[in-house]
Amino acid sequence: MNTPSQPPNLILGTAGHVDHGKTALIERLTGINADRLQEERDRGLTIDLGFAWLRLPSGAWAGIVDVPGHERFVKNMLAGATGIDLFLLVVAADEGVMPQTREHLTILRVLEIDAGIVVITKSDLVEPEMLELVKEDIAEALRGTVFENAPRVAVSSKTGAGIEELLGKLEEVAAKVRPHDIAGPVRMQIDRSFTVKGFGTVVTGSLIRGRLALDQELEVAPRGLRTRVRGLEVYGEHVQEVVAPCRVGVNVASLSREEVARGDQLIAPGSMSPSWMLDVRVRLSAEAQRPLVYRERVHVHHGAAELLGRVVLLDAEQLLPGEEGLAQLRLEAPAVAATGDHFVLRRYSPPYAIGGGVILDPRPTRHRRREEGTIERLLTLESGTSADHARDWIHSEALRVFGVRDLASGLQLDPAEAQQLVEALQESGAVSELAPGRFVDSEEADGLLQAIQEALAEYHAANPLRASMPLHHLQRTVGNPAPEVMQWALGVLKKGELIVAEPGGWRNQGHEPRIEESQRALLRAAIAEAEAAAKAPPMQEQVLARLGGTANSRALLELAVSEGDVVLVGDFVMGRRALEQAVEELAELYRRSGAFGVSEVRDLWGSSRKYVVPILEHLDGSGVTRREGDRRHFVRSLAAK
Repeated sequence: MNTPSQPPNLILGTAGHVDHGKTALIERLTGINADRLQEERDRGLTIDLGFAWLRLPSGAWAGIVDVPGHERFVKNMLAGATGIDLFLLVVAADEGVMPQTREHLTILRVLEIDAGIVVITKSDLVEPEMLELVKEDIAEALRGTVFENAPRVAVSSKTGAGIEELLGKLEEVAAKVRPHDIAGPVRMQIDRSFTVKGFGTVVTGSLIRGRLALDQELEVAPRGLRTRVRGLEVYGEHVQEVVAPCRVGVNVASLSREEVARGDQLIAPGSMSPSWMLDVRVRLSAEAQRPLVYRERVHVHHGAAELLGRVVLLDAEQLLPGEEGLAQLRLEAPAVAATGDHFVLRRYSPPYAIGGGVILDPRPTRHRRREEGTIERLLTLESGTSADHARDWIHSEALRVFGVRDLASGLQLDPAEAQQLVEALQESGAVSELAPGRFVDSEEADGLLQAIQEALAEYHAANPLRASMPLHHLQRTVGNPAPEVMQWALGVLKKGELIVAEPGGWRNQGHEPRIEESQRALLRAAIAEAEAAAKAPPMQEQVLARLGGTANSRALLELAVSEGDVVLVGDFVMGRRALEQAVEELAELYRRSGAFGVSEVRDLWGSSRKYVVPILEHLDGSGVTRREGDRRHFVRSLAAK
């Protein structure tokens, strides 16, 4: 909806005590009655969120969220408060600042919504002297807050007095609102879900990042359901595409009304992950009445969602009203959040707003209290740069392999910014490229290269008779890195002539099996016996016993196999020359008679099925012979490839 010549759109929200004229003010500004429920219209009381829109004189659109003011419906107010750019704090001239005025102020402070206007409504009902007293009351309530210097306008929704002045102030304040990210992955907070006959499920909410277009694939988070945009409606018009920020209705495909609800989010598929924990900076309001204690159960309002959870304070036993600290929120249902998101806390019972804060890590691991490393890391995240956040995300998983899109998703960045970050990290040497477009932390990668060499050295020292360390054993020893990381590391070390690949695994350059003369004599004798046995080879257990029956016997046998002196044929150990002789005889048999069966080979060798079948199956597996039913064809000699 935005064009280069058009001012940016914004989302405007109301705040204030019940019956102070919020809904009437919105109707006067827009011509839209935001009380959509019949009960609300019958009672003259806003119960749930209402929505309207306003075209400012500059041409920018303001999507409006009208919130209930009654204390019983604060949770509904919170569902609409997150994501607004600018507030209208409504105070009635005939009553002044009231309890919900103060609670809504607390919520606005916690959410760090600092752009707004104080609107004194019902100015036609009071004398000028009373209006001045109300203004003084408001000034006292706002003193010392970020709203202290907010513009103030007295209006009458009934007569229209002050409305033009209010529109002018809206224009001024709107021009200073920070622009939303329209290049990042789409993110929409859902606050309503309903069914439209002939269209299916429709959800409404605040689009706070990215852009939506017809037929776009989306994910419903945290449910993990996939859907597609069938239709878009913005401010009463059907559109092909819309960009943040705005209020939008989305006709979603393949979802029932029950499969999506208030508190869910529409996101780019795979761009965010749910978590049962959040690392946060928590701030307790000065009006909180009593301390926030370790593991206290609270209501957590994030986006349009209301969750239950416990506050695990990380650097204090408790927080007194007006204090702040680091904490981990352990939730009773998963949340989908991003670094920098704000949240509000309410007491569990009776529920009232006591503060909130900002999310530092949306997908942390469980922490213990007063861990110095954890505190230091969270302080770095709180004050660090994008590069600091990128490094922290990379280190959050050992030897994490990532691309630009992964980083963009992990940090909720637009692809261009993520690309610049990766390039800067690569230029500084902080990350190394494993393959085109695939990166890993350089320090961790160097550590893996060293760990591989050390693991091989230790293995060689403990197993001097073994020519190499099996790959699966090596991978497990160095911490089971991802296969692509392990493959890269082995390739680097091999290219540098530091390690050597062997048929059975890997060895350090220069390592040779160390065998004593007495062991070599046993090995020569065992090989000779296997050769002498010809096509009736000994069992592996017999050979191991002949080699001394010690822990080194298996290594001696593996050495003989690796050097090509013997071959493991099923459970038997066959001399290499004996096997080659057997293959030559089968080749001659095939030339004379064609395909052969077990009985012909048994007669040829004067042997039994006990030996013939394992030998033929070994040759099948080696590609020397090819079995078709009960017959075999000779394919190639043992040495041919």
